[in-house]
Amino acid sequence: MTKQARAEQTRILVLAAAAELLHRDGYAATSMVDIARQAGITKGGLYFHFSSKDEICDEVQDAAVAVLREHVSRIDRRITAPPPALRRLADLSRALMHWLGTDPRIGASFRLTREMGAKDARYVTFTRAWLAQVRSYISEAHDAGELSAEVLPDMATLLVVVTCVGLESVVASGTIAPDTDLTRTLSELWRVIELAEAVPSVGVRRS
Repeated sequence: MTKQARAEQTRILVLAAAAELLHRDGYAATSMVDIARQAGITKGGLYFHFSSKDEICDEVQDAAVAVLREHVSRIDRRITAPPPALRRLADLSRALMHWLGTDPRIGASFRLTREMGAKDARYVTFTRAWLAQVRSYISEAHDAGELSAEVLPDMATLLVVVTCVGLESVVASGTIAPDTDLTRTLSELWRVIELAEAVPSVGVRRS
C-alpha cells in the first residue's frame, strides 16, 4: 500500500469513528482524544490529518451530503422516465429514516444540527442540503399538478420536515423506543395523513 493510500485509509477510519461518536454522544462529549482512540490511532496521527474537531464535523457532514446526492442521482437517472416527484419525495423520506438507523454519518449530521445549529451554520450543512431537496421535489410536484390546488408548497415542505425531524428527535430523546423502525413508522404516518385527507369534514361550519 502506498503512503497516499494509507493516508486515505486513515482518514476514512477517522471519519467513521467520529461519526459513530458524534451520533452516539454528541458534539460536546466527543473529543479529539476520543476520536483518535476510536479510530485506533495516536492523537498526533489524528492531528496530522485534521486540524480540529470542527474540521472533522465538516467532513462527516460532507460525506452525509454525498449519500443524499447519490440517492437522488440514482433515482433521477433511471433509463425510463423518473417516478413522479411526490413518489421520489416519499422514497427520499423513507431513505432518510433508514439512514438514521444504519448510517452514523447521517445520524451525526442530524445531531450536530440539533445541538449546534443555532450556534453556527457550519453544523447544518447536511440538513440544509436535505431541506433543499425536499423543497425541490415539492416545487416540481406543484408545477406538474401532483399537488391539490389547496396545498401550498411551503406548507407541504414544512409538513415533511416537521414529520421527519420530529421522528428523529423523539427517538434521540428516548420518548419512543430507540429500536423503533423509523421507515415503517414514517410510512404509517403518511397513510394516516392520506386517510385523514380522504375523510370529508363533519360538523364544520364554513362562513
